[in-house]
Order: sequence, then structure tokens, then C-alpha cells
Amino acid sequence: MDEAWTHGGTPAEIGRYWCFYGALFGESAVMDSLDTEIRAIKARHGHKDEVKWSNLNLTNVAMYRELKDAVFTRVRAGSVRFRQMLCDRSIVRVPEPGDPDLSELDVQFRLCYQFVKHSFGLKLLPFGAEVLVRSDTHSSQKHLKNLESYGARIPGLRELARSDISLKLTFHRSTAMPIIQLVDLLIGAAGFYGNKMYLRRLGGARRIKPKQAMRRDFAKEIFCDLRTISNAERCARAFNWFESTGAGGIADHALNQRIRVWKFFPKKYRIDKGWQNDHLDKFGQYVAAGFEDHIRTLDDRLW
Repeated sequence: MDEAWTHGGTPAEIGRYWCFYGALFGESAVMDSLDTEIRAIKARHGHKDEVKWSNLNLTNVAMYRELKDAVFTRVRAGSVRFRQMLCDRSIVRVPEPGDPDLSELDVQFRLCYQFVKHSFGLKLLPFGAEVLVRSDTHSSQKHLKNLESYGARIPGLRELARSDISLKLTFHRSTAMPIIQLVDLLIGAAGFYGNKMYLRRLGGARRIKPKQAMRRDFAKEIFCDLRTISNAERCARAFNWFESTGAGGIADHALNQRIRVWKFFPKKYRIDKGWQNDHLDKFGQYVAAGFEDHIRTLDDRLW
């Protein structure tokens, strides 16, 4: 499990989609096999650096493509599944009276807790299942310890009622965990593509740079892989990288579907149309706020 695009900044600097959380999961033997395959691909290319979106460049793109294909071969077969959660800056939370003041880091860790709790179909697991969640580490030991203790209580929560399940969260340096690195690649690509970073003109250039064009094309490859797998499984014609995947009224999809996306909504929110495509400038950047007067609730989330 990993997170990406959690940075702040002015509206013109940041993108619409942020606080991405992602995970690849499956039975332990399958995940160990995938880990071994990723290490072998890196070794064959003589690549010793960490694999992640920010390290993708024109010289290593062939190896990154091979790694991506190794992951999606297993996702396509159903032995590995992919989960993604994200937030949308056009959906602006309206606080309730008395809500605590939370830092951006507090919010990120609360979202991570929700991702673990709801994204993997835990309540549908076989009796006595043991779940190990390996996540990238963080400099805030306080938040890591809180998340670890929260995670231990998840199986016993009322909405899960699965006290027979053992759930453990562990934290690792991503440099030593190839699967976490591949998660970073997938959700890093999502943020790059969704936030139209390929439209930005860097360093005053008149055109996008070759590296931007390569990353745009690579991110689109990932999108097409996800869309093909998801649409074939759901017998659907459309897939949106930045909208929640419907369950189609079938509860076990939360566990068994190969690919699922969850766009997080607060209980009460307002829409800032300034983030929508027809309000952005030609570089895909935010220009000005366009708040709706209407306050929506979670029941209005399909807009």
C-alpha cells in the first residue's frame, strides 16, 4: 500500500486530484511470486534505483513497461487485485459545528484508515483469515502508531463484525519493497494524467518536453490497461480513473473485482466548479473559484 499526490500549494500549482492511496493485494504466495519477478526484471536491466513515478525517464521506460506488464498480467488473471482511492479538490468539505481542527497530515492518515477499512472487502474474507498490510513508512511516528492501533481494531468494528480476522499493518521503506514501488508507479501515473501535468510548460518552454510526452503516453498505457481489464470484468463500456467504481448491487465485488476505484466524499460538501475542465486554463491549471451556493450531502454524491 502506498500514497501519492498529498502535496499542498497554491491552487495554480496543485492539481484537482490528490491524496491518492493505492494497493495491490492477493494471497501471500502470489504476492511473494510477484515480488520475486519484479526483482528479477530490475536485476536483468541492472537497475538498482527505486522504481517510482518520479524516477521514470526516457532511459528506463522500457524496463518500467516490463514491470507494469508483469503486474497487469497477474491482475488480468485475477490472482492480484488493484485498489485506488483519491480525493477531488472540486469537492470541498463543509465542517460540522464542533468538528476538530485537523492538520493536512491528520487528514491524510484518517483517509488512509478509511482506505484500509473499506477498500478490500474485509468482511467477505473466509473465516479466520490473516491479513497483512505492508505500507510505505512515514516520518511521523505518532501517526504511524495511531494508524497501526486503529488498524488492529478494524475487524471488530460494528460495520465489519469480523473479530475472527487478524489484521496487521506494518511499515517499510519502499526502497526495500518492490510491490510498494509498483503501487507508487500506478497512482503516480493517475495523478499525473488526471491533473494534466503533461500540459504544463516547464522552464518557460514553448512546447512540452520529451520527458513529459513520454510520461503522458506511459500514463495513458496504464489507463488503457486498467480500462480493458475493468470493462471486460464488468461487461461495461466505460471506465473512469477518477470516479468510484459501481458495485452493480453485488456485495462481493468489494473483494473479488480485479480493479476498483473509490473517490472519497465527505458527509457535507460544496462544489467548486473552478476545478472542472471548462474552468481550467489551457495548461490544465486552476484559475479562480466557482463555488456553488448549494450544500450537498453524501446522498448527492452522484453528480
